[in-house]
Amino acid sequence: MSMDIVTCPNGTVNDPSNWFNWVDINCVPYTDVQMVLFAGGCLMWVVAYGILIYETIKHKFMEMAAFAAASNFAWEALWSWAFRTDAGAFMVYTYRAWFFLDIFIFYLLLKYGHKQFNQGFFREHFKIWCSASLVGCTIIYYFFIKQGYDMPIGANTAYICQIILSILCPIVLINAKTLAGFSFHFAWLRSFGTGANTVFMMLHYPDNHFVHSLGIMAFALDMGYLYLFKKKERELMVMAK
Repeated sequence: MSMDIVTCPNGTVNDPSNWFNWVDINCVPYTDVQMVLFAGGCLMWVVAYGILIYETIKHKFMEMAAFAAASNFAWEALWSWAFRTDAGAFMVYTYRAWFFLDIFIFYLLLKYGHKQFNQGFFREHFKIWCSASLVGCTIIYYFFIKQGYDMPIGANTAYICQIILSILCPIVLINAKTLAGFSFHFAWLRSFGTGANTVFMMLHYPDNHFVHSLGIMAFALDMGYLYLFKKKERELMVMAK
């Protein structure tokens, strides 16, 4: 999706070619703090994805819940190529970094993700189910964005993806018999990355209570995940003695 150059009444410009845009397309300024929160939170997710790929290859187990991974890949494909954030080229390339990392993540999901299920339909038909989930999420998110229900940075759909992840990932953790393939660093980076983005949303989009609600709920669930991780880690250490 192409974006036009927007010149604001005070002379500031929102231009897709700018490395950073200091006003959004509605001419609302981005402050330094807001940009640090937004860019910093997104970069934490880049690092988190790298850790996820490393741990999955090392342990041959994908800790990110399968449907959440398909949903994330759909969002990143759309906001990397079909639509464009208004925050400037740096954030466009950050979104695309997610996309390229997610190519590897989805490949690894298809290879190892069936291990999240002990038996039954989802394990037996995992690749078909995962691929269908990706196609379905892509179609749903595309029309959601195309019909004008999203924001210029893709936050509404992003937080739908986030709440799916925050709800499903603890289930994978609870059902796992070991922590092989799980990373506390991945968990806290994604949690606080989203947390930083949520604070940004509250500052720059104070009226978007839909995203605020999802962000707060996701952060609470993610803190619960970190607690469950450490609890399971202690229990496994006791059992190993």
